[in-house]
Amino acid sequence: MELLQNKVESLKLGSVIILLDRDFGESFFQDFRGYGNLLDDAEWLLERTSQRSWGLVIRPITDGERHGLWIGEYAPHSNQIIREEIVFSENSSSISKLLLDYANHRISEKKLSKKLTLDALKRKLRESKIVQDFKHYTCSSERFYKKCPYIEKIYKAIKEKYGLGAKIRYSLVAEIIAGIKPCEDVIICPLLSSPNTFERIINLNRALRSRKLGEIKIIDQNMVEIT
Repeated sequence: MELLQNKVESLKLGSVIILLDRDFGESFFQDFRGYGNLLDDAEWLLERTSQRSWGLVIRPITDGERHGLWIGEYAPHSNQIIREEIVFSENSSSISKLLLDYANHRISEKKLSKKLTLDALKRKLRESKIVQDFKHYTCSSERFYKKCPYIEKIYKAIKEKYGLGAKIRYSLVAEIIAGIKPCEDVIICPLLSSPNTFERIINLNRALRSRKLGEIKIIDQNMVEIT
């Protein structure tokens, strides 16, 4: 990562910008023509979009033969960039070239969107503090049902402690759920955030059933069965 003061004047700006908003998701702006200034262009675009949450602005840049990314962060109800950084690395170069391919109509928006999810950006841009600090507001259904790393761990812990077929108080299941560590990139977790303990178990059960791992059957308002 390099300081913004270093050779900003020599940077060539790509004609595509991505907005990644916590509430509104991804927006792609192709063939963008602005003022030729990273900060001014980003804030001009923010003034003309419906974003009102936390978000990122990402734009490909080149410095001679090097490809990189400019990344800005904006806050809720604000059209201003509150933090910015320039990243030159192997992965940022790949992403920058991918965005330039999109700008030149060599790749579709659908394909680009699949490649540049927030999870993918977090994996590839380890050196970007802005990207690493950015959090999902809620864990999406697809992520929770298919990718949550705790579903199998919780179910395994319940089976090992009580056994299949056991009928136990639901509060005992809730205790095991409460022992997990929250994901660092999500604010609201389906397993931890609800004040209703019963709702947490229902969410766990839905994930178990979607993965065909088993089930926490609700017997009554106090008891569940491990199957």
